[in-house]
Amino acid sequence: MSIGKLLSLSTRNRALVMLALMALAPVVLEVVELPVRRTSFNIFGSELSIVISTDFLLLVLLPALACAGSDWVIRDHPDVQMGEIPFLFPFWIVPGFAAFALATALSRIELWSLWILVLGIGVIAIGVLLMAEYVSLSPNTNGYIIARLGLTAGVYAIAFTLFALIYASHERSLITASLTLLVAFGLALDLLSPHIVGLSSTITLAFVISLMIGQATWALNYWNISNWSAGIVLLTLFYVLVGLAQQHFQDRLTRMVLLEFAGITIVALVIAWQLANVR
Repeated sequence: MSIGKLLSLSTRNRALVMLALMALAPVVLEVVELPVRRTSFNIFGSELSIVISTDFLLLVLLPALACAGSDWVIRDHPDVQMGEIPFLFPFWIVPGFAAFALATALSRIELWSLWILVLGIGVIAIGVLLMAEYVSLSPNTNGYIIARLGLTAGVYAIAFTLFALIYASHERSLITASLTLLVAFGLALDLLSPHIVGLSSTITLAFVISLMIGQATWALNYWNISNWSAGIVLLTLFYVLVGLAQQHFQDRLTRMVLLEFAGITIVALVIAWQLANVR
């Protein structure tokens, strides 16, 4: 089946409505002034505060719109309507985390022209990722391989962006480690393809991978390195762990594969070391 036949007029209209809402929501929140509220509570005997502001609402609203819109668009897929796809939530993950990365970047930009540019590029990127998710539902589609490769590249780009941004916040380890754990868990779920491998096995492996990423983030917080280096280290660990899990499922975990991942790790660590003092 060609991509043109797969993407019906209804699907395109749904995607456009979703992207329009995602482009409009940040602008509305930026224009409207909302009161700032602070909520405090204790976790493990220490006080933790959450500031409920416009930026906080953006961090919550944009991913929620991306997930809800992705579900709405994907439900228009012929295979979904015929009941061939057992669960849809894994296909929200990439657009949802892409929206979270966009919201995080927007909350830290003060220059209005740059803010508009990042918003426009981010919304377009989310739309491309959503269409790639839609096409990847049909392995027999002509563009399936390109869509899957694009999604994989998008996932690793999102992972690096979020790992670096979360580390750059310099919040307490309880917050940064928890956030990176959540990001790694969600993105690992997408890369491990639960609709093919099996949901229970994928969840178990994704949790193990995310737990190791969270622990690594906790350790990096005691090492004063640049945001670039932290992002590279965490991305490399994530890439290697997910890659080993994928090779395990495909029965391709050989000595050469292990040497390949070892080589990639060494190169990445050298780059991270060179950028350790770059701010």
